Amino acid sequence: MKRISASYEIRSVYPQYCPPLLPNLILQFMMIPSIQKIIINRLKRLEKINHVPFPIGPLKKCQKRIERMRSSKKKEYLIRFFKGFFRYHRDFENFKLMKKTMSMVHLLKKEKHIRLSKANNTLYAFLLPHELNAQEKPVINHTILKVDIRRSTDIVHEMKVKGLNPASYFSLNMFDPITKIIPEYGAFKVFIEGDAMILGIYEREGCPQEWYSIARACGLAVQILLIIQQYNQKNAKHHLPLLEIGIGITFHNEPPTLFFDGDSQIIISSAINLADRLSGCSKVMRKKIDSMDTPFNNYVFQTESDKEMTATSDDIFTRYNVNGIELHPRAFHKLSTEIKLRPVECLIPEIQPEKIKFFTGVFPTVTGRYKQLIIREGTIPRIHKYDLDFIGMTHRKYYEICTNERIQEYFKKNDVFKYKHNQ
Repeated sequence: MKRISASYEIRSVYPQYCPPLLPNLILQFMMIPSIQKIIINRLKRLEKINHVPFPIGPLKKCQKRIERMRSSKKKEYLIRFFKGFFRYHRDFENFKLMKKTMSMVHLLKKEKHIRLSKANNTLYAFLLPHELNAQEKPVINHTILKVDIRRSTDIVHEMKVKGLNPASYFSLNMFDPITKIIPEYGAFKVFIEGDAMILGIYEREGCPQEWYSIARACGLAVQILLIIQQYNQKNAKHHLPLLEIGIGITFHNEPPTLFFDGDSQIIISSAINLADRLSGCSKVMRKKIDSMDTPFNNYVFQTESDKEMTATSDDIFTRYNVNGIELHPRAFHKLSTEIKLRPVECLIPEIQPEKIKFFTGVFPTVTGRYKQLIIREGTIPRIHKYDLDFIGMTHRKYYEICTNERIQEYFKKNDVFKYKHNQ
């Protein structure tokens, strides 16, 4: 208590002695009688050296005030000390927080760093009012569409045997025609491999006119299949190999991670891996289903136990996807928020002897044209892994974008399509 009181009392006298003394020595003069003589002798030596008087009287008067201080004054100093003590620690913690926060801010100067941060929505740009409108809106989520090309190695070999250019075959029959139609659906190329094409569609903040990524991806997938079918008809006439594909559509409710390889933008997203699963086709399942007269192009089976299914976040279903389009359940849910989906249960004898559940709806393309979608909901059966024998039905669902002409004709014939776009 005495030290706290003395610390405040010496404020009126210590400037006369500091420097050359330190304030702590003045405080010791008030607190420790045995050290007073040492300090007085030091002051006398300093007087001779500096030729500046250092009177002892003010120090002794201050010491007497401290010794005679009333308890009320001491309490006042105590409260004042605690206020200062707490204020100091509050400010010190705020300082550490500010320092930590400031260390997280990096001012970018290089153009490539600015582009990378902007692409990943980690750039805070402080723009002038006239620059705000020109600024590209940040991506809030993305849709991935993968086209898996089957037998690409065999096709290349067959073309070379015939003395034909396989690069021209793939370019003219698939890549060039698809490149022409993707702007209408707001899509872009993520990357192209020899046996696969991956396309993406972004949805951006504050742009509701673009929030049809799943619907447009479904429409684009249907158009891709139609293109492949048209060119296959021509190829069959000229005895050229036929193209076969499988398409998977997935959705991720956040922007992808981006980086650049030179001028090329590289996308990292779990949606790409999932789309790869959906577009694939099991060779064993294909042998079994190809021998059957099936009305659809896409079937999904569960070969693992329910315990194994819930133990992993990976998609480990077994698929049959031959010229089919599979829509992930999460993407189907997103689609139901984009457009009005009308559930329809149909019994189509020439297709299947039991009722099938469909969903239909229309969506606008980028150019404003409306397109129709037909989606089949299927229940995933559980089968044995090795002999593929049926065990039972699960509660899980899968969704196929239907392109079967007989289904299209049935819907038109039964006026299923007749409802307004704004419903």
